[in-house]
Amino acid sequence: MDKLNTKHLMFIIWGTSIVAMKTYPNIFITHGGRDSWISVIIASLILFLFFVYILFVCKKNNCYNMDEIYHKALGKPIGDIFLILFIITLIVSLIESSSVEANALHLNMLSDTPPWFFLLFILIPAIYITKKGTRAIIIVTIIGISLIMVAGVNLAILTAKYKKLSYLLPIMADGVTPSFIISIIKALGCYGGIGICIPFLSRVANKSKITKHCIIALLIVIQMEIFANIGILTTFSITRAVSINYPKLIQTQLVSYFNFLEGGEFFVMLQMVGGWFIKYVLALYAILILLKKLSFFNKYWIYIITLLVFIISYFISAKVLLLYKFLNLYAYFNLINFILIPTIIFSIFHFKIKKINKRNYGTKL
Repeated sequence: MDKLNTKHLMFIIWGTSIVAMKTYPNIFITHGGRDSWISVIIASLILFLFFVYILFVCKKNNCYNMDEIYHKALGKPIGDIFLILFIITLIVSLIESSSVEANALHLNMLSDTPPWFFLLFILIPAIYITKKGTRAIIIVTIIGISLIMVAGVNLAILTAKYKKLSYLLPIMADGVTPSFIISIIKALGCYGGIGICIPFLSRVANKSKITKHCIIALLIVIQMEIFANIGILTTFSITRAVSINYPKLIQTQLVSYFNFLEGGEFFVMLQMVGGWFIKYVLALYAILILLKKLSFFNKYWIYIITLLVFIISYFISAKVLLLYKFLNLYAYFNLINFILIPTIIFSIFHFKIKKINKRNYGTKL
């Protein structure tokens, strides 16, 4: 079963766009301060417009195949170059997913276990699932995302009594500053993982409800991220929040009922481990979808990419300071290659096809 339906695509959107902002929000909270929840709202609006525009171009021109769009917009040689750039960005996303998960587990749960050990338990199962094909990937994604959402609702209820809305005041005391704009850019970079969904569009069989279901999925992502960010700020205050590497993990340690019931860490670890693994698998499969369109594809690429990811992640995940330097740069890299460049190329494609259709229509007359 290589084909997907639009409801499957909803789970793919959730699997690629939720986990990053929830795991390391400090990269934009540092710049946005107590107003970073507003920067998340603005970034969410831009994300919504971006993805709806991508769907509009595909639907208007009846073309959902990413490599075809790139080739028609830029020509074969340049189109291949930008497809390879997109694939490189997907590989960097693999490095992000594996490194963050390994480092977070090492730092917060099993400090005596080295990060490279966790990497093996991410990369090897991912190869197995990916090689099983679309059906296996969708099953894992649906089960994982469903459990993650249930855990998220439980966490919101369990942590509600520890939040103080006064930590958000005063709102926009300094107005719109360069630092606030950087916060918006980095928040949008955290959202950039949604670009992983673009290669999957061509796999959707019945596209009649694709826009409707994608809009629903996007709205759910947006409300989750806004409330998650507000939750962190109202739990810790800005001074404390910026000094914590993984604030969601620390936030759940506050949960205590009847002086003995403590299970907050379980829920957030389920979110983190499951969320990053799903994103890794989806990114790896997206790479294979695009590589099959290129002439130099072979069956060993999955092992070559996995080895490369392991080597780079081994060094990045070993030290949290190095990891956060990587993540700060990755936010900009994500924004450019997953959002900005696809928007430009899809626009070129749209206007080229529009021009060709107009010319053909004029010739018929």
